[in-house]
Amino acid sequence: MKNKATLLNMISGLILQLFTLVSGFILPKIILIYFGSEVNGLVSSLNQFLSYITLVEGGITGVIVANLYKPIVDQDNQKISSVLITADRFYKKIGALFISYSIILSIIYPLYFKTDFKFAYVCSLTLILSITLLIQYMFSLTLKTLLNADKKGYIVNFTQTLIVIFNVIFALISVCVYPSIHVLKLISGSLFILQPIVFNGYVKKNYKIDWSAESDNSLIKSRWNGFAINLASFIHNSTDITVLTFLADLKTVSIYSVYSLVSSGVKQLINACLSGIAHTVGQAYAKKNWKELNQKLDIYEYVVFILVFFFLTVTALLITPFVHLYTKGITDTNYNQPLFGFLLVVSEALYLVKLPHLNLAYSANKFKEITIPAYIEAILNIAISVALVKKFGLIGVTIGTIVGMTYRMAFHVYYTSKIVPGRMQSIFYRKFFLFSAGSGAGFVLCYKLLPLRTVTVVNWIVHAIVYCIVIGSTLLAISMLFFQNEIKIFEKYIKR
Repeated sequence: MKNKATLLNMISGLILQLFTLVSGFILPKIILIYFGSEVNGLVSSLNQFLSYITLVEGGITGVIVANLYKPIVDQDNQKISSVLITADRFYKKIGALFISYSIILSIIYPLYFKTDFKFAYVCSLTLILSITLLIQYMFSLTLKTLLNADKKGYIVNFTQTLIVIFNVIFALISVCVYPSIHVLKLISGSLFILQPIVFNGYVKKNYKIDWSAESDNSLIKSRWNGFAINLASFIHNSTDITVLTFLADLKTVSIYSVYSLVSSGVKQLINACLSGIAHTVGQAYAKKNWKELNQKLDIYEYVVFILVFFFLTVTALLITPFVHLYTKGITDTNYNQPLFGFLLVVSEALYLVKLPHLNLAYSANKFKEITIPAYIEAILNIAISVALVKKFGLIGVTIGTIVGMTYRMAFHVYYTSKIVPGRMQSIFYRKFFLFSAGSGAGFVLCYKLLPLRTVTVVNWIVHAIVYCIVIGSTLLAISMLFFQNEIKIFEKYIKR
């Protein structure tokens, strides 16, 4: 049953990622066609500012999940109830704070940022966009956390998949019947009411929750252990749009958000492929079996490098031609930004290649030890982005991200060598150099000898297939020459 639940969670998660990815391309395209780049930039900017409320959470979700595992296994309904009540009260406080924050933002944003839109237009759109997060904090997150902790994530995933599908359908209907960004986003936000309806029904039927139990406030204090990590991740995902909103314009924000659709989609795909590996490293560390841990780190690093350098090298070649096709007919700003597209992909690659070492630090419960580097990364990212954005625009904010990611990657590789006996940093950097050389050679070969000159859908698909073959062959050759041991171990792991 446990294996079936795990498999169902993985399948439902991949299905959700697929539909989310498709939806992520369709909805902005609708906005660009019917409302233009400035509205698309406005929506992206407002969503970014609204998401700042998640910082208040301070890592409580991870703490709640960790504290639910044992009582769920022990079927200790009283303890489960206590943890859930604590979470529910905290989330509702955030929800109440979010209401105030949304109202203040809806007033300050149109006053501070000068746009072509009237005050009432921006103010009302801000409040409409806040509906999604408000519903989740007030009614959904507590039950969602329980279901995920109890390996019932497929309930969450299938519910979210339905919301994504309905969102696209109703968006298409709404712009045909009455093209208004306010109506479109009001429908989108209202659909999230399906979450608490489905979650409540399932939990009432399958759990015995005593909502009058005593809360456990010690959990709230524990959330600060993971706060710096959440903050660094948040800044990685939000700094660029925030800096561009303050120091550039909404059309530039729109360009960034369109390119980010591609890079973020590929990153989510890679994360989905890696979802079943991370826990094996944590188990090996818990057993203090250093030989096994080193072996599993070798495999984990190898798989990450293969996926990252394959998918993101192909993405670097195709991202700008894809954006050409995606924004065809939209002439209110210049979406031809090949250098920016390349650097954005590089920044995502640097973010992903450190995952084996970051997840090891999580598994080893070294949150305090990695807090300061997380803050340093955030400071580097913000400071460099702000310093360079005026002169270099999109390129400037991406350089800030790359510098921050490079520092964080180097730190985690170093820190792994300190907590894992016999783990030398050169193991990682050897892989990094060889795969960089291989993918670099493949990139130059494709870019110089097989350029995509005429951008059409058919031509793009043909070149995508050719690029995949070239890059895949290059990385396969690197693997066969230098990583035969990792391939053999990985084959044994797959067979088991």
